Amino acid sequence: MRSAYVTAAGLVELRQNLKPEEWAILRDTATMRLALARDLQALRAAAGPVNVRTFRRTLAHLAEQGVLARLDRSVGGRRAGSSGYVYGAGPAGQRLLHPDGPARRPWTPRPSWLRHALAVSHLYVTLRELEQNGGRLKLLTFDAEPGCWRTFPTSFGTTEVLKPDAYIITGHGNYELVRFIEVDCGTESPATIARKLSAYYRYFQSGLEQQRAQVFPEVLWLVPSERRRAVLVDVAGRQPPEAWQLHRVARYEQASVLFADEEPP
Repeated sequence: MRSAYVTAAGLVELRQNLKPEEWAILRDTATMRLALARDLQALRAAAGPVNVRTFRRTLAHLAEQGVLARLDRSVGGRRAGSSGYVYGAGPAGQRLLHPDGPARRPWTPRPSWLRHALAVSHLYVTLRELEQNGGRLKLLTFDAEPGCWRTFPTSFGTTEVLKPDAYIITGHGNYELVRFIEVDCGTESPATIARKLSAYYRYFQSGLEQQRAQVFPEVLWLVPSERRRAVLVDVAGRQPPEAWQLHRVARYEQASVLFADEEPP
């Protein structure tokens, strides 16, 4: 991965010269944290026609300027071509969005972490496509890690950090639905899942989220298969009834249907 340093003067020039579409690409990438080129392209295509070659050149140009950072590792092998490139906000892009914040050095994560992160970011694309395709759904909030994490006190006088994969708010007509998202890739043991479920229950008992948002979010687990769904349901069923009621388990591939057909109470 190449890391581009930009001077203060260069940053001013970038801010003045970036096109609206380039700003949109940067903001989407920063929201997702890591994004596949084909997912960024899908977001633009959902808003209107897109020339694939021109779009790929735009991504390459933004990476050269340090607005985006392209990871050394691609996804999908050689046959994926440039559509398999993975991008994050580059040093210049981070400073454009957060002038007073630190610019984190780009890094390439291990393959299992990357697959999970891209599954979470693809959910953002799914929700944006539903929103832009004229449905009732409106994506009001999408906070990925670490912005969606919650810190709360324990009964032992220490602090604990709950680490959802995302926090989302969707609008459905006059209703808003609030959720923590857990994208399960089938790699964690039942014991690890049980600990995560218990952490959610402890956070629920703290009452902090209810004070913050007047409601405790539904915890939506998105799993890769029916077999994995059965594992999640079995583990959750061993929790106290009031803890299990916080959670819902669905297939990841059914997420678009789940959100599109949502019928709030």
